[in-house]
Amino acid sequence: MRLRVDLITLLLLATAISWAASSVSLHVDSRSLWKLEALSSGRIDGQEDATAYVRKAGAICGVAEPALVPDGFESRLAAAELDAAKDPSKLISDDQVARAFNFMSDQFGVANPTRLTGADVLQYRGVMSAIFPHVFSPKTVTGSRPVGAVVMLYMLVSYGGMTEGWKKVGGPNSFGISEAEPIEHPGIDRNAIAREYQSASLAYFQKKQPEEVRTFLGRLAKIMALPEGIEL
Repeated sequence: MRLRVDLITLLLLATAISWAASSVSLHVDSRSLWKLEALSSGRIDGQEDATAYVRKAGAICGVAEPALVPDGFESRLAAAELDAAKDPSKLISDDQVARAFNFMSDQFGVANPTRLTGADVLQYRGVMSAIFPHVFSPKTVTGSRPVGAVVMLYMLVSYGGMTEGWKKVGGPNSFGISEAEPIEHPGIDRNAIAREYQSASLAYFQKKQPEEVRTFLGRLAKIMALPEGIEL
């Protein structure tokens, strides 16, 4: 029996320069999210569907070779996605994502950490779901599917906990996205905090040995109440 930590690994593993490889080129941006949104609109009715979804999602996010991700990522993440498709109680809650974010803030040693609550995470996914409703669950849903939760956690860390999200912009004959423009907070430079999170997370993984990273991921998996399961 082993923890399914790998749905976290997809987006965190590739941030470590020491683990960089030619087949890992992490990118979660508007272009990749549009592709992931189209992919995520499909139904998952069985293990084959779930496996295909995870494999394609990984490629879209920059992991071209699943074998580069340790501990049976593909099969175990597929099992988690299938569980969530069958049972809404298997979705990852906003409180769990918030606790995971706060844990990461502490581990990375961010000097001016943002503290998120479940309500903050709900706000973020609600805004993002207006553009990507199949990646980020709408507010009417009680939680997030595993791949969506990982993408959301990664983006929250990248933006330093900024929960304003992305906005649709443009006139009636055009469409665009404004990426996470911060609301003015007197005395707080939100862009500086985002840069601090990005540099702190990168420095953290550069200094850690693989065993230390596995311990980190195990603790993160426990916070998010990820189930144990047999590696397929």
